[in-house]
Amino acid sequence: MRSLRLLFVLLWVVLPCGAQDPAAPPDTSRGWQEGAWTDIVSQEGVTVSYIFYDRADTQNNGIVLRLRNRNPHPIRYAFTILFRGPDDSTSAEAAGTVPADSIRVGDSAGLFWIPFGGGRRIGEVGLRGLSLRRARKEAPSGPRR
Repeated sequence: MRSLRLLFVLLWVVLPCGAQDPAAPPDTSRGWQEGAWTDIVSQEGVTVSYIFYDRADTQNNGIVLRLRNRNPHPIRYAFTILFRGPDDSTSAEAAGTVPADSIRVGDSAGLFWIPFGGGRRIGEVGLRGLSLRRARKEAPSGPRR
């Protein structure tokens, strides 16, 4: 009987149990927020994405844009963002610069809007007239020779 118990223990330790999954768990090191963004357009190394907030100011819908520049040089951008709801539509202008291999996002970059008040909802978001141009590098500071 003692040798039977020892055999059972050895088999239990050596052979994988059906309830155990030998596969490694998925890599969760990528930020959860990456999946929250919806791409609008990718062009010339720049991706424009948005994230929708149902209650950006506790009552109204809001949109945040993110511009990701994958170029080794800064990019100047300009566009009109279009908002359409069930009963209304409106637009806003945006322009600025995204440094090389960087991201511009949110209110501090002028990329956050609550286009409708009074609880009216956003139904669609789009861009018109997207312009992307290589920005001139800034001149180094200090005396010129």
